[in-house]
Amino acid sequence: MKTIGLIDEKIIKYNLINLKNIVFEVTEKCNLNCKYCGLSERLYKKNYVRKNRDLPFKKAQLMIDYLLNLWKDSDIADTKLPLIMGFYGGEPLGNISLIKKITDYIERSNPSDRQIFYAMTTNAMWLDKHIDFLAEKKFYLTISLDGDDTAQSYRVDRSGNSSYDQVIRNVKLLQQIYPDYFNGPLVNFISVLHNRNDVEPILDFFKTNFNKTPQITPLNSYNISEDKKEEFREMYQNKSQSLIKSTNCATLEDKYFLEMPRGLQLSKYLYHTSGNIFYNYNQLLMQKFGNNEILTGTCTPFSKKLFVTVDGKILPCERIDHDFEVGYIHDDFVELDYAHVAERHNFYLLKSAGQCIRCTANTFCPQCVYHINRIRTESPLCPNFFTQESFDREKEQNFTYLREHPHYYKKILNEISFTL
Repeated sequence: MKTIGLIDEKIIKYNLINLKNIVFEVTEKCNLNCKYCGLSERLYKKNYVRKNRDLPFKKAQLMIDYLLNLWKDSDIADTKLPLIMGFYGGEPLGNISLIKKITDYIERSNPSDRQIFYAMTTNAMWLDKHIDFLAEKKFYLTISLDGDDTAQSYRVDRSGNSSYDQVIRNVKLLQQIYPDYFNGPLVNFISVLHNRNDVEPILDFFKTNFNKTPQITPLNSYNISEDKKEEFREMYQNKSQSLIKSTNCATLEDKYFLEMPRGLQLSKYLYHTSGNIFYNYNQLLMQKFGNNEILTGTCTPFSKKLFVTVDGKILPCERIDHDFEVGYIHDDFVELDYAHVAERHNFYLLKSAGQCIRCTANTFCPQCVYHINRIRTESPLCPNFFTQESFDREKEQNFTYLREHPHYYKKILNEISFTL
């Protein structure tokens, strides 16, 4: 019988030793008041109140020192592991002084076993003031821009004015001053899909203006306030809905196949059911000798990143509510009990275990348990639960799509690592 894949403190320590990404919430303040913001209470229920606070440098320093000491005491000689240091908000450029202090501190600490990279997502309203610093440090820079002025109209400042003109001016300034940096792989865009834009015009806009292809993501559908669900439905559309409106739907879907819903769906289905696609040798051996664990879509804590909030809470990810904290940075020490982190992770996995074990798709679950409705209660309800009947429908849809587009199979095999 299959069982839920529980973890222990050894896995937590291993993940921290091999940490790939640490993200600091440097400020809660933002110069925009976007109408669909997932961090506001305009559409979403919140279990904590944002108070326009900044992260104290001392807390960031304590967290960095904690990791440096852990890495120093670990036997990973002759390695140079990549570490992305990300900065999050609010609008992170609103606390650029702290970002500079953190980058300076980690560089002076000179961790010999890490290759440090920097990353940030910005609304670009203050980009013009900090272009030199971002280019000098070669930031992985993601700029939030939904398209033309109509598409951008939900992204307004505190006075209700559109941010479009200022953002475009600043982005073009970056493009002009640092063309090599801008045109390379480090500068990218993310666009939120809603009822005032569509996939085709978004792609055309970025191709025409910047010769870039943005990441296009729908509105966050998790934890919507009951009294805002109708407003949310009016604003929401997914990529499939939007593609249907395109004048050249088939061409767009073929060109951006692996970024589109049906391409992602088919990729994940083939990856998990074909029996001959593996990320690494360990996975191959586990498959060969039998693996009876159900793997949910929940990341093992710190396997991908570690997130520090402005008030010093330590979480596995910035996408989950702050009351799921697993550690805390006090005024003079870091509280991070590996056994406790594993226990809390296992606690929430087990709360959904009854559904997971009965789910037909439990070998390729996309669902993070922290985003399951009522996960804090005794009766959580997973939105991705599959019966045998619904799984068979999914399988037939994928097979039909593959029969209609047989060349996609080779495309998936060649490029699947970029989609999963």
